[in-house]
Formats: sequence, structure tokens, C-alpha cells
Amino acid sequence: MLSRWITVLGSSALVLAACVTSAQTAVVALPNGYYLQPDKTRQTELVKRGGKVVLPAPIAAYAVSSTVVAGAEGAPSAAANSYTNDLPFEGKAETRYFVLDTNSGKLEKDLDAASWEQRLKALGVTTPLRIYAPLKWP
Repeated sequence: MLSRWITVLGSSALVLAACVTSAQTAVVALPNGYYLQPDKTRQTELVKRGGKVVLPAPIAAYAVSSTVVAGAEGAPSAAANSYTNDLPFEGKAETRYFVLDTNSGKLEKDLDAASWEQRLKALGVTTPLRIYAPLKWP
């Protein structure tokens, strides 16, 4: 009977430890093993399962359409900090964009707005694609 209680208590401790460990790393799951996570300065970066950084921080805005992740590179706007991700991202002429096809793993970055839209259309994404600033990390 005592060994049974020790097993139950030990299992409970392991479950609680797993919950605490996973709660320390906030991520946003994306298709095919990709995710967004904060870097050391709490800026958003794009990462492949296993921790390999695919697109370093900062990411200003993003959206997911089927298996395509697309967005803007750079720091989120000041308005995005006030309203989290309620406001669509408004790019400027100098804004650089990225497209990740999570099926193939092909990342295209440093795109201008016209190239970005062409790439999205080629991947079957309905344009214009509205992108939003990532939520603040806890």
C-alpha cells in the first residue's frame, strides 16, 4: 500500500514538474513544426522545431494562411504595443517582408511589397493578406 502511494505521489510530482517547465517557454505554434518565440530581448523570432532560428527577431507582423507563414521584418509599431495585435500592420515603402512555405521549409526574406504579394499569390494565398503584430510575450 505504501509503495502504491509513493508511485502516485512520484507520478504527480513529475506531471507538475513538466507543467512548470513547459509554462516557462511561451511559443506560438505554426504549421509543420515551426513556431514563434521570444528571443533574449523579448522580441519575436521564427524558429524550427529543435530550436534552430529560421528568421531572427524582430518580426513586426505576421499571418498564417494554410501552411504559409508571411509577415513583415522589423520592430512592431508603437501602436501595436498599445493595442496588442488588434490593428492590421501598415507597411511603409522601406518595409521588408518574408514568406515561409512550411511544407518545403523555403524562406524568402527581405522582399519588397510587390515581390511579397507575387510570392503569396504563387503559393495560393489570397491577397491582400492582412498581417498583425505578435502579442506581447509574458
